[in-house]
Amino acid sequence: MKNIIKFEWQRMIRSYSFYISLIIAAIVVILDAQSKYEIFKQGLDVNVSVFEKWIGIYIGFDESIFLFTLLPLLTSFAYSWTVGADRSSGYITQVITRTSRKKYFFAKYIVSFMSGGIVFSFAILLHFFIISTFYPAIYSIVALGTSPVSPSSFCPELFYTHPVLFLLVWTGVSFLWGGAMVCIALGVGMIARKYTFSVIAPFLVFTVQQIIGTYINVRYSILINGHNMSTVWTGMLYAAPLSSNYASHLLINIAVIIIIPSIIFAVRGRKYECL
Repeated sequence: MKNIIKFEWQRMIRSYSFYISLIIAAIVVILDAQSKYEIFKQGLDVNVSVFEKWIGIYIGFDESIFLFTLLPLLTSFAYSWTVGADRSSGYITQVITRTSRKKYFFAKYIVSFMSGGIVFSFAILLHFFIISTFYPAIYSIVALGTSPVSPSSFCPELFYTHPVLFLLVWTGVSFLWGGAMVCIALGVGMIARKYTFSVIAPFLVFTVQQIIGTYINVRYSILINGHNMSTVWTGMLYAAPLSSNYASHLLINIAVIIIIPSIIFAVRGRKYECL
């Protein structure tokens, strides 16, 4: 098992698609940081904490919005498309003759999941490191009202008391989000005949879910602890959206996204016949 995971990992880090995803994410992040720096040079937000301007907290209206829009595509394009490509090309036959089918699919799942998580977590960490060169790393003060983090946001107590730890925790959550997007691509990749469809599948799923979730939020009020709870996944990709984003609600949604396509992947992998 260790050898096949190592083999898939080496395939991933040698693939052009993985680095293309990282480069595109980095470009968007750099452009967003540049916009924030231009505002900073004008004497605005000079005393605002770097933790409040980090895209992991609040998406805002700068270039970072493109990152969150493209994420389902970037994470799936990184490596998960190889599941369908291996099936279409017959490459899977060459691998399975040298190892068990179970080991192959398990290794493919683990490495693909990690590829999506790396793309998302890399992007938000890069953004933090860049903007930390000009924004001060000071603790946010609730009374100032400059922070978008509210009592109904993700772990607000942790954000105001241990912001560095919050940064690490939310990076871990972002890793899970990236992996969850990849799971959609993996499930579709085991069903669709065209492996290219598995690349766009997460983007289509997130887009349709956003339309349905927005409709539900407009028609109905879903309250938890007296706060309006969003059902839109794209709003949960950052810690402090306009609606509530409790940790329990967030993690349940991530779990649902991971579990359903993973079951499809596992069932199809168990029944898959190369010949």
